[in-house]
Amino acid sequence: MAISERRRLAFTAIAVILVGIITGFILGSVLTSGAPPTKTFNIVAYHWGYALYDEDWNEIEQIEVKRGTTVRLVAIPAYALSHEIQEGFHERVLEKGFGDYPPGDPRIHDLMEAAHEDPELSSHGVFIAQLNVDLSPDGKASTLEEAIDSVEFTTDAIGTFDISCSVFCGVGHESMILEGAFVVR
Repeated sequence: MAISERRRLAFTAIAVILVGIITGFILGSVLTSGAPPTKTFNIVAYHWGYALYDEDWNEIEQIEVKRGTTVRLVAIPAYALSHEIQEGFHERVLEKGFGDYPPGDPRIHDLMEAAHEDPELSSHGVFIAQLNVDLSPDGKASTLEEAIDSVEFTTDAIGTFDISCSVFCGVGHESMILEGAFVVR
């Protein structure tokens, strides 16, 4: 085989290898960039309410994602957080009231104190029926890691969904609904 033919074959082989490598990079980036990253949201459940946070712990009014997004929901009981944070949630309840208890009703404070002292009433569920989400963070756990509950899923239904409590938490349980909390577009 002549030297020029060997060079041509070597050049062709190098070109084929380079085209393969470049194609692999392009296809690999297209395939991995096509799938949206998992979006994480934190939900703090407290007596008679929920607080929603994005993955950077910025409080948000509702969770909003596109259809097909992989979502990770992390449910955290307020009782697993610091006393100072719990007080902030108590203030929210006093300001907005719940059920038959209007804002500022002094009975709310008494109900919160009673619930805080009863370990059976310190857990709240995070339930989104249409998305098959049912989380039960443990308000009685001794560490935050033991207290949280999480789920990861891909959104396939379009609509606006409520979050409600699936764990009986005493007086006001039926008031633990956050309407329009989860939106899939």
